[in-house]
Amino acid sequence: MKKNALIAVSLATVMTLTPVFTTNVFADVNTDIQKQDKKINDLKSKKGDLESQLSKLVADMESAKKNAKKLQAEFDNTGKELKKLNSDIKEINERIKEREEVLKERARAMQKTSNSNAYLDVILGSENFSDLVNRVSAVNQLVDSDKSILDDQKNDEEALKTKQNDVKKKQEAQRVAIHKFEAEQNKIEAQKAEKEAVVAQLAADQASAEKDKASLVSERDKQAAAAKERARLLAAAAAPTAGVEENNSSSEAASPAASNATSERTSSARTANASSNNSASSNQNSNAGNASSPSNSNNSSSNVQPSGSGYSAMISAARAQLGKPYSLGATGPSAFDCSGFTSYAFRAAGISLPRTSGGQYAAAQKVSASQAKPGDLVFFNYGSGIAHVGIYVGGGQMINAQNDGVKYDNISSGYWAKYLVGYGRVANF
Repeated sequence: MKKNALIAVSLATVMTLTPVFTTNVFADVNTDIQKQDKKINDLKSKKGDLESQLSKLVADMESAKKNAKKLQAEFDNTGKELKKLNSDIKEINERIKEREEVLKERARAMQKTSNSNAYLDVILGSENFSDLVNRVSAVNQLVDSDKSILDDQKNDEEALKTKQNDVKKKQEAQRVAIHKFEAEQNKIEAQKAEKEAVVAQLAADQASAEKDKASLVSERDKQAAAAKERARLLAAAAAPTAGVEENNSSSEAASPAASNATSERTSSARTANASSNNSASSNQNSNAGNASSPSNSNNSSSNVQPSGSGYSAMISAARAQLGKPYSLGATGPSAFDCSGFTSYAFRAAGISLPRTSGGQYAAAQKVSASQAKPGDLVFFNYGSGIAHVGIYVGGGQMINAQNDGVKYDNISSGYWAKYLVGYGRVANF
């Protein structure tokens, strides 16, 4: 009887201490889970801030594109106005030339000393003095009128040339303004790419933290289930001690059975866990195999096959775009900006370039003017970083997408020479 009472007290003590021990273990796990929650929330907060900044950068970029397109439209209208002025000046010059020829013929006729002198014929053909005065006056008026018309035409020509110079200055200012927006776009896209990389890293860190938290939660649940099972077994083992001493034999007989049952349950649990782990491992291997397939597919699709070989493929693609219009942010094939054009041309040779002129400058191997050869990139700066890029074709010429569309330009003198930074090599053709 005393023996049974002692066993009951011992079991009760163990059952009492088990929740305390379990609670302490749970407290440690819960603390780790709370740390992971804080880490996840911090990562979410940082990612949210960066995503807001990215949204603003995208809005700024759209604004820059909108303003650049507006300026480009004004630039195009100014070009049309300049073309009309050139036509008008040419027409006035032709009229002036024609009138000068007429006046020269008249002067030559009146300077003749023969009886056919036109001026004398007019005067001598008069019937009386009054008629003579009228004829002389008419001749003078005719000469003065021609001279007046000639003077007016020359004045008109000067006025048109003055307006032509004003329009050229206006067009130059518009060109510079568009280039500034190009530089601004480069800067914004660089900032955008940098923040996108940070957001991607934060997302990866967040996924890792959530995975760690899930593991801790799973471990806590396993410990809780194990504690619950221990408590149930202890309760089942303590139940016989409440009876009388004569039940000892049956209690002792039951203990091995309970022990065997416990052993069988533990073995079953281990078998189940092993099966689950094998299944998970199999799924992971399967998923890993599946994940590699799209990756390989994407890689093959992103490797654009060259339409030809080397320089000839690239330059053929570039020349095929001659005359196409300029548009900020355009990458073809109907319109281009400067870096969109170079990227498009080099892609025909299987070469991938960064999206912006600044990115292409950073990726290129710098070469001197004496080392530059056809197929190198040529870069320009209007005062706030690399803002324009073209393809060097030799002889101080480049093919590029600029405000007048895709065309050849001289880079050794004139407009582009003022802003030339240097040359960069992205392919060894």
